[in-house]
Amino acid sequence: MSFAVLRPLARGGRRIATGLLIGLGLSTVAHAQQPVTLRVGTSNNFGFAPTFAARGDDVVPGFKFNVINFVGQSPAMVVALNAGEIDVAEVGEVVPIGAQAANVPFKIVASTQNWGRGQAIIVNQNSPIRSVKDLKGKKINFVRATNSHWTLYNALKSEGLSLKDIEPVYLPGGTNLQAVLESGNIDAAVAIDTLLTSFERTGSRRLVSAGDVGANNVLYYIVSDEALKTKKEAVAAFVRQLARHVAWSHEHPEERAKAVAAILKIDPDVALIAEKNRAAGLRPIDDELVRNNQNIADVFYAEGLIPAPLKVDSTFVRDFNASIASPTD
Repeated sequence: MSFAVLRPLARGGRRIATGLLIGLGLSTVAHAQQPVTLRVGTSNNFGFAPTFAARGDDVVPGFKFNVINFVGQSPAMVVALNAGEIDVAEVGEVVPIGAQAANVPFKIVASTQNWGRGQAIIVNQNSPIRSVKDLKGKKINFVRATNSHWTLYNALKSEGLSLKDIEPVYLPGGTNLQAVLESGNIDAAVAIDTLLTSFERTGSRRLVSAGDVGANNVLYYIVSDEALKTKKEAVAAFVRQLARHVAWSHEHPEERAKAVAAILKIDPDVALIAEKNRAAGLRPIDDELVRNNQNIADVFYAEGLIPAPLKVDSTFVRDFNASIASPTD
């Protein structure tokens, strides 16, 4: 075969190769334009993430945050996180202790500031119960291994009582606590905003707030180890967006209250009261947070609530503190 024959084949080959490269390039560009999705578990009642979409914060260049509601109880989010069904969970400060005790692989990447007014022990407005001392021997609803558990523990301890002095009641997630209080089937309950404020406006009375008894009632953002390994940039983007969203919520409570009211189907005025009690912003991971959670873990072990002592410092990471401190960077 002569070189004269090879030249047109070569030219044709270059055209074919060029076409293939262009096709591959377009495919790569199309693939690159697909946002990385981070699946975020939360509760419509107490979380910040549920209003991401209402403000358009669920999508940023290169990333999408798919917010998934879990009704009632945070431990269900830990189960989903462990199963790989979600990447991030918005939970209370107590939930990571139970997760660590169960050997769930996760890290705490961010925290809200204290939210002492956001959780409280409530009773029916006509209840004869007037103080924490009056809870002795009473039926009280709370969720084990959550902030409500810690609030009740601290409240009872403040009056020389313990969980052995009350009758625990564990109602299913999503139960209307106000209705059960009115029925007399429970004497008291630990509730968290936004429903806490709704109950107060419709017949319940606040006995004591979490902050009054030394419970910080912060929200933690926990991420699976797998997501940290494979989606670290998406996690950083989420933390930045979350910091912006929480700051916006504090600066514009009326706007967020409208979004919350639409989600929960409650009076916007009730939602607004709850919003004004919310944490003002995120808080970078620091030594005080670690010490506080270590204290909770130590108490839970002493109370026989977890099978072995824990060192919680290994569950905290400070990699995203810069995103919290400077979310616009």
